[in-house]
Amino acid sequence: MIARSSWLLCCSLLMTFAVNADSLVTVQGDAAKPGRYSFQEGTRLHDVLLPAQVNPKAYLLGAAWLHTPLRNAQERLKLGVLFDLATVKSNALQDDEIELAALAERLIAQVQAMPVTGRRVAQLDPVRVELNRGDNPYLSNGDVLLYPPRPNTVKVVGAVTGECDLAYEPLQPAISYLKNCPRDLGADKDVLFVIQPDGRVFQEGIALWNETKSVPPAPGARIFVPVHSTAKGDPTPDLNTELAAFIATQPLLEVKP
Repeated sequence: MIARSSWLLCCSLLMTFAVNADSLVTVQGDAAKPGRYSFQEGTRLHDVLLPAQVNPKAYLLGAAWLHTPLRNAQERLKLGVLFDLATVKSNALQDDEIELAALAERLIAQVQAMPVTGRRVAQLDPVRVELNRGDNPYLSNGDVLLYPPRPNTVKVVGAVTGECDLAYEPLQPAISYLKNCPRDLGADKDVLFVIQPDGRVFQEGIALWNETKSVPPAPGARIFVPVHSTAKGDPTPDLNTELAAFIATQPLLEVKP
């Protein structure tokens, strides 16, 4: 009986150690001490940023928090986008719109290659996180905090003949970047989405009848050119909004395994 109790205690300790060993939050990028940090219930953002010693001159606008609990919702978002793109492709083929079908097929391949990250838009400046409790939320086991270097380009994606990495120009409006990145024949000519490097998304009217002004793209921003729907009744009314939202979940810094 004693031997069995000792064996059960040993197994319990091993299981506890295994859980603790796997309970981690990871910091990558521009920090003095990047790496994996032990996670316990009640761990907040600053509890990890403080020992990681994020560089005060890090490109905070491009920082990203990959939050484990958001992955399921973003997986559903990705599947919804893929379904809508498949619908666009099918309708285009039925209507003999070969160029639009080819565009949808390219976008399907691009979205399939994008990982589900769980990115959460948040304040990731360590100083502000420390000073404001509202900016210091709880972390979850498996979360990743990324601090990328400052890029010097803006990427144009979506309904273009080919994705473009263009030199960043201070205060240049989003529409100006399209001069050097031709739109696809299936592109919407009235709207753009500006996806800032912090994950925020802004819709911008670019036609004479709906022209609006938004914050110019920052270094590392992505300009999403939406797809124009020609189908009657538009069976995919949320496609572009949801595709822009999913693109916004993609961080500037690739996650290390």
